[in-house]
Amino acid sequence: MSDKTRHAVERFPDLAAVIKQHCADNRFFRNLCEDYGEAIDVLRRWERADRPPPAEHIKACRELISDLEQEILLELQNRLDRV
Repeated sequence: MSDKTRHAVERFPDLAAVIKQHCADNRFFRNLCEDYGEAIDVLRRWERADRPPPAEHIKACRELISDLEQEILLELQNRLDRV
């Protein structure tokens, strides 16, 4: 599991095993989790910055994170439905 995909596991700890397995099996899902991790890292950097970006950038990043969380959950649900 990459450093970026760990954010998905941290966000959804009850689904950790499924997330790890799906990341190993599915490049699209792994990339989705990596994008999520990158967005989390960017937001955290901005929140700690001495000179954070404009509020609309932070808002857009939070919206992206929320959208990615929904996509991750949808992908996991689709995987679980196939099992």
